[in-house]
Amino acid sequence: MSDLEGRIALVTGAGSGIGAATARELARRGAKVYLTARSAEGIGRLAAEIKSEGGQGLARTCDVSDAGQVEALFAAIDEAYGALDVLVNNAAVLTAGPLHELSLDAWRRMLDVNVTGTFLCTQAALTRMRPRRSGTIVNVASVSGVPGVEKLPGLVAYAATKGAVLAFSEALAAEQAEAGIRVVAVSPGAVDTPMLRSVAPDFAPQAMSPDALARVIGFLASDAAAAVTNTNLIVWGPPGRRRTSQ
Repeated sequence: MSDLEGRIALVTGAGSGIGAATARELARRGAKVYLTARSAEGIGRLAAEIKSEGGQGLARTCDVSDAGQVEALFAAIDEAYGALDVLVNNAAVLTAGPLHELSLDAWRRMLDVNVTGTFLCTQAALTRMRPRRSGTIVNVASVSGVPGVEKLPGLVAYAATKGAVLAFSEALAAEQAEAGIRVVAVSPGAVDTPMLRSVAPDFAPQAMSPDALARVIGFLASDAAAAVTNTNLIVWGPPGRRRTSQ
Protein backbone atom coordinates (compact mmCIF):
# COMPACT_ATOMS: atom_id res chain seq x y z
CA MET A 1 0.00 0.00 0.00
CA SER A 2 1.50 3.34 -1.05
CA ASP A 3 -1.34 5.86 -0.97
CA LEU A 4 0.88 8.29 0.97
CA GLU A 5 3.85 7.94 -1.36
CA GLY A 6 6.17 10.93 -1.03
CA ARG A 7 4.08 12.68 1.64
CA ILE A 8 5.86 14.17 4.64
CA ALA A 9 4.32 13.26 8.00
CA LEU A 10 5.10 14.22 11.59
CA VAL A 11 3.92 11.99 14.42
CA THR A 12 4.25 13.24 17.99
CA GLY A 13 4.45 10.88 20.94
CA ALA A 14 5.93 8.30 18.58
CA GLY A 15 8.08 6.45 21.09
CA SER A 16 5.52 3.76 21.88
CA GLY A 17 1.87 2.81 21.74
CA ILE A 18 -0.42 4.62 19.32
CA GLY A 19 2.28 6.99 18.06
CA ALA A 20 4.76 4.24 17.23
CA ALA A 21 2.10 2.16 15.49
CA THR A 22 0.96 5.19 13.51
CA ALA A 23 4.49 6.02 12.38
CA ARG A 24 4.94 2.45 11.13
CA GLU A 25 1.60 2.57 9.32
CA LEU A 26 2.30 5.87 7.58
CA ALA A 27 5.74 4.61 6.53
CA ARG A 28 4.20 1.42 5.13
CA ARG A 29 1.85 3.62 3.12
CA GLY A 30 4.84 5.40 1.58
CA ALA A 31 5.16 8.52 3.73
CA LYS A 32 8.45 10.01 4.82
CA VAL A 33 7.91 10.02 8.56
CA TYR A 34 9.42 12.34 11.14
CA LEU A 35 9.09 10.91 14.65
CA THR A 36 9.26 12.83 17.88
CA ALA A 37 8.93 12.09 21.59
CA ARG A 38 10.54 13.28 24.80
CA SER A 39 12.85 10.24 24.94
CA ALA A 40 15.29 9.48 22.15
CA GLU A 41 15.47 5.73 22.73
CA GLY A 42 12.07 4.68 21.40
CA ILE A 43 11.99 6.94 18.37
CA GLY A 44 15.58 6.21 17.43
CA ARG A 45 14.91 2.48 17.44
CA LEU A 46 11.70 2.93 15.47
CA ALA A 47 13.32 5.15 12.83
CA ALA A 48 15.97 2.47 12.33
CA GLU A 49 13.26 -0.19 12.05
CA ILE A 50 11.40 1.82 9.42
CA LYS A 51 14.58 2.25 7.38
CA SER A 52 15.40 -1.45 7.64
CA GLU A 53 12.01 -2.20 6.08
CA GLY A 54 12.71 0.12 3.16
CA GLY A 55 10.87 3.17 4.48
CA GLN A 56 12.04 6.65 5.35
CA GLY A 57 12.09 7.80 8.95
CA LEU A 58 13.91 10.44 10.95
CA ALA A 59 13.73 11.08 14.70
CA ARG A 60 14.25 14.05 17.01
CA THR A 61 13.38 14.51 20.67
CA CYS A 62 10.93 17.25 21.58
CA ASP A 63 8.76 18.23 24.52
CA VAL A 64 5.74 19.50 22.60
CA SER A 65 4.75 21.77 25.49
CA ASP A 66 7.97 23.79 25.00
CA ALA A 67 7.60 26.43 22.27
CA GLY A 68 11.34 26.64 21.67
CA GLN A 69 11.68 22.89 21.21
CA VAL A 70 8.71 22.80 18.85
CA GLU A 71 10.22 25.60 16.77
CA ALA A 72 13.51 23.68 16.56
CA LEU A 73 11.65 20.48 15.60
CA PHE A 74 9.87 22.11 12.70
CA ALA A 75 13.07 23.82 11.56
CA ALA A 76 14.67 20.37 11.43
CA ILE A 77 11.76 19.04 9.35
CA ASP A 78 12.16 22.01 6.98
CA GLU A 79 15.83 21.20 6.58
CA ALA A 80 15.29 17.48 6.06
CA TYR A 81 12.19 17.48 3.89
CA GLY A 82 11.29 21.07 3.01
CA ALA A 83 7.56 20.49 3.49
CA LEU A 84 4.91 18.97 5.73
CA ASP A 85 1.76 17.25 4.49
CA VAL A 86 0.45 15.39 7.53
CA LEU A 87 0.55 16.16 11.26
CA VAL A 88 -0.60 13.58 13.79
CA ASN A 89 -0.93 15.21 17.21
CA ASN A 90 -0.69 12.15 19.43
CA ALA A 91 1.61 13.16 22.32
CA ALA A 92 -0.18 12.97 25.66
CA VAL A 93 0.45 12.37 29.34
CA LEU A 94 -1.86 11.01 32.00
CA THR A 95 -1.81 11.20 35.77
CA ALA A 96 -4.69 9.18 37.15
CA GLY A 97 -6.42 9.69 40.48
CA PRO A 98 -9.47 11.30 42.06
CA LEU A 99 -9.66 14.99 41.26
CA HIS A 100 -9.63 15.98 44.92
CA GLU A 101 -6.22 14.30 45.24
CA LEU A 102 -4.68 15.55 41.99
CA SER A 103 -1.79 17.96 42.32
CA LEU A 104 -1.76 21.28 40.55
CA ASP A 105 1.50 20.29 38.88
CA ALA A 106 -0.11 17.15 37.42
CA TRP A 107 -3.10 19.17 36.20
CA ARG A 108 -0.86 21.73 34.55
CA ARG A 109 1.37 19.09 32.95
CA MET A 110 -1.61 17.41 31.30
CA LEU A 111 -2.85 20.75 30.01
CA ASP A 112 0.64 21.69 28.82
CA VAL A 113 1.25 18.50 26.83
CA ASN A 114 -2.22 17.40 25.77
CA VAL A 115 -3.65 20.83 24.89
CA THR A 116 -0.84 23.38 24.57
CA GLY A 117 1.35 20.82 22.78
CA THR A 118 -1.42 20.25 20.24
CA PHE A 119 -1.75 24.02 19.79
CA LEU A 120 1.99 24.62 19.32
CA CYS A 121 2.51 21.81 16.81
CA THR A 122 -0.63 22.72 14.91
CA GLN A 123 0.32 26.38 14.70
CA ALA A 124 3.78 25.48 13.38
CA ALA A 125 2.27 23.06 10.87
CA LEU A 126 -0.20 25.65 9.59
CA THR A 127 2.58 28.06 8.70
CA ARG A 128 3.93 25.34 6.40
CA MET A 129 0.60 24.05 5.06
CA ARG A 130 -1.29 27.27 4.38
CA PRO A 131 1.05 28.64 1.67
CA ARG A 132 0.67 25.33 -0.19
CA ARG A 133 -3.10 25.29 0.44
CA SER A 134 -3.09 21.65 1.46
CA GLY A 135 -2.47 19.49 4.47
CA THR A 136 -4.08 17.09 6.91
CA ILE A 137 -4.09 17.33 10.70
CA VAL A 138 -5.20 14.34 12.75
CA ASN A 139 -5.68 14.98 16.46
CA VAL A 140 -5.76 11.91 18.70
CA ALA A 141 -8.33 12.57 21.40
CA SER A 142 -10.17 9.93 23.44
CA VAL A 143 -13.69 8.78 24.15
CA SER A 144 -12.98 9.99 27.68
CA GLY A 145 -13.56 13.48 26.25
CA VAL A 146 -16.78 12.55 24.44
CA PRO A 147 -20.04 13.31 26.32
CA GLY A 148 -22.25 10.37 27.18
CA VAL A 149 -19.57 7.67 27.12
CA GLU A 150 -18.81 5.51 30.16
CA LYS A 151 -15.71 6.86 31.91
CA LEU A 152 -13.08 5.16 34.00
CA PRO A 153 -12.75 6.77 37.45
CA GLY A 154 -9.71 8.92 38.13
CA LEU A 155 -9.52 10.49 34.67
CA VAL A 156 -11.33 13.80 35.20
CA ALA A 157 -8.37 15.99 34.27
CA TYR A 158 -7.38 13.80 31.34
CA ALA A 159 -10.97 13.85 30.07
CA ALA A 160 -10.98 17.65 30.31
CA THR A 161 -7.87 17.90 28.14
CA LYS A 162 -9.23 15.50 25.53
CA GLY A 163 -12.54 17.35 25.46
CA ALA A 164 -10.53 20.49 24.75
CA VAL A 165 -8.75 18.72 21.87
CA LEU A 166 -12.12 17.80 20.37
CA ALA A 167 -13.41 21.39 20.57
CA PHE A 168 -10.10 22.65 19.18
CA SER A 169 -10.33 20.24 16.24
CA GLU A 170 -13.88 21.19 15.32
CA ALA A 171 -13.20 24.92 15.40
CA LEU A 172 -9.89 24.54 13.56
CA ALA A 173 -11.47 22.53 10.76
CA ALA A 174 -13.99 25.28 10.12
CA GLU A 175 -11.32 27.97 10.28
CA GLN A 176 -8.83 26.30 7.94
CA ALA A 177 -11.23 24.93 5.33
CA GLU A 178 -10.65 27.96 3.12
CA ALA A 179 -6.95 27.07 2.99
CA GLY A 180 -7.66 23.51 1.85
CA ILE A 181 -6.51 21.98 5.14
CA ARG A 182 -8.41 19.02 6.57
CA VAL A 183 -8.69 18.57 10.35
CA VAL A 184 -10.07 15.41 11.91
CA ALA A 185 -10.12 13.99 15.42
CA VAL A 186 -9.94 10.33 16.40
CA SER A 187 -11.37 9.27 19.74
CA PRO A 188 -10.31 5.73 20.63
CA GLY A 189 -11.73 3.63 23.37
CA ALA A 190 -9.34 1.47 25.35
CA VAL A 191 -6.08 0.83 23.47
CA ASP A 192 -3.47 -1.59 24.77
CA THR A 193 -0.66 0.91 25.40
CA PRO A 194 1.81 1.51 28.22
CA MET A 195 -0.42 4.40 29.33
CA LEU A 196 -3.49 2.17 29.68
CA ARG A 197 -1.51 -0.55 31.44
CA SER A 198 -0.26 2.01 33.95
CA VAL A 199 -3.74 3.12 35.00
CA ALA A 200 -6.05 0.19 34.20
CA PRO A 201 -4.10 -3.04 33.62
CA ASP A 202 -7.24 -5.17 33.87
CA PHE A 203 -8.61 -3.54 30.72
CA ALA A 204 -5.53 -4.17 28.57
CA PRO A 205 -6.42 -7.75 27.47
CA GLN A 206 -9.78 -6.50 26.18
CA ALA A 207 -8.42 -3.34 24.54
CA MET A 208 -7.81 -2.89 20.83
CA SER A 209 -4.26 -3.01 19.52
CA PRO A 210 -2.43 0.22 18.61
CA ASP A 211 -2.05 -1.19 15.09
CA ALA A 212 -5.82 -1.29 14.66
CA LEU A 213 -6.11 2.39 15.52
CA ALA A 214 -3.08 3.25 13.39
CA ARG A 215 -4.80 1.84 10.32
CA VAL A 216 -7.70 4.21 10.91
CA ILE A 217 -5.32 7.16 11.24
CA GLY A 218 -3.52 6.06 8.08
CA PHE A 219 -6.79 6.07 6.19
CA LEU A 220 -7.71 9.54 7.47
CA ALA A 221 -4.30 10.87 6.41
CA SER A 222 -4.66 9.48 2.90
CA ASP A 223 -6.42 10.75 -0.22
CA ALA A 224 -9.08 8.10 0.32
CA ALA A 225 -10.38 10.41 3.06
CA ALA A 226 -10.04 13.59 0.99
CA ALA A 227 -13.69 14.46 1.62
CA VAL A 228 -13.45 13.92 5.39
CA THR A 229 -12.92 16.94 7.64
CA ASN A 230 -14.49 18.52 10.73
CA THR A 231 -15.19 15.04 12.05
CA ASN A 232 -14.55 13.13 15.26
CA LEU A 233 -14.28 9.44 14.53
CA ILE A 234 -14.94 7.26 17.57
CA VAL A 235 -13.00 3.99 17.33
CA TRP A 236 -14.05 1.27 19.74
CA GLY A 237 -12.13 -1.60 18.23
CA PRO A 238 -13.49 -5.03 17.22
CA PRO A 239 -17.10 -5.86 18.14
CA GLY A 240 -17.45 -7.39 21.57
CA ARG A 241 -14.61 -5.44 23.17
CA ARG A 242 -15.47 -3.55 26.33
CA ARG A 243 -16.57 -0.01 25.49
CA THR A 244 -14.81 2.09 28.07
CA SER A 245 -12.79 5.24 27.75
CA GLN A 246 -9.00 5.09 27.96
